[in-house]
Amino acid sequence: MFLTVTLNPALDKTLCVEHNAPQETLRATRALDLAGGKGVNVARALLALGAPVRALMPVGGHSGAATADLARAEGMEVTAVPVPGSTRTAITVQDAATRQYWHYLEPGPDLRERELARIREGFLWAMDGCHTVAISGSLPSPAAAGLVPWMVRTARERGLRVALDSFHPLSRAALDEGAWLVKPTASEWETVFREPLGSDENRWAALERATRKGVGVAVLSLGAEGALAVAGGERYHVVPPQVVEVNDLGSGDSMVAGMCWAAWRGYNVRECLAWGAACGAANAAVWDPGGIDRREVERLLPQVEVRIL
Repeated sequence: MFLTVTLNPALDKTLCVEHNAPQETLRATRALDLAGGKGVNVARALLALGAPVRALMPVGGHSGAATADLARAEGMEVTAVPVPGSTRTAITVQDAATRQYWHYLEPGPDLRERELARIREGFLWAMDGCHTVAISGSLPSPAAAGLVPWMVRTARERGLRVALDSFHPLSRAALDEGAWLVKPTASEWETVFREPLGSDENRWAALERATRKGVGVAVLSLGAEGALAVAGGERYHVVPPQVVEVNDLGSGDSMVAGMCWAAWRGYNVRECLAWGAACGAANAAVWDPGGIDRREVERLLPQVEVRIL
């Protein structure tokens, strides 16, 4: 069983309009509601690969109940931790004429110590029977920053493989806890560690510093350019296959899912990176974040280049 953790889930609403324009009343031609948040996207991609998933998420209000119900309807085993306030709503407006989209995120709920304690209890329970934990996404409030390094450390002490894709200046200590996988984007790394990554030299230095902290596989996501990775003293350049992009939201989450799934199957680092890149590309070719198709992933897999430098 995989466990995904989404500390700041969302009710993800998409409105499709014929043409987006200011100061007009726009009537949607299609509306879509999904359970959202980066960890939920990871769970969705893992389900598509055929893996059982338990999804931990704090939820509040009607939007939180709807988010949990939508996740269950997709096949996720949801561990919902009740919190005060309302789960945030994420609104995406898609312009059918140009295929452009606008993505708006509400702030998350403000969590207090009582709610943080509930989340810790839920996490301890949710780890039972799991082999891999993926912790992804933003913090609902600054008070939740300490949860991330605690979760990485606690899961590792239980012997679970941990993937970390949650980066915030207040929770930067999580990188010191020795996760199996970390996958920041260049902008996330620059924000958290306040260092520029404009050159390959700086990028490799950052990744190698992460592995010296105990990280097994350090991946720097570069979007359509692919990714750089360091593992076991080797440097890897991952070149993804070309696809017709529909929506790149969730591609990084799908990459995390693909790498975790491949590691669970016993594949080596190079194969894990290839599966991750194929899943990320498959995600960019569909609208739903994490809504990949395994057959498409397998079709794209031979097109991924993983170069050892």
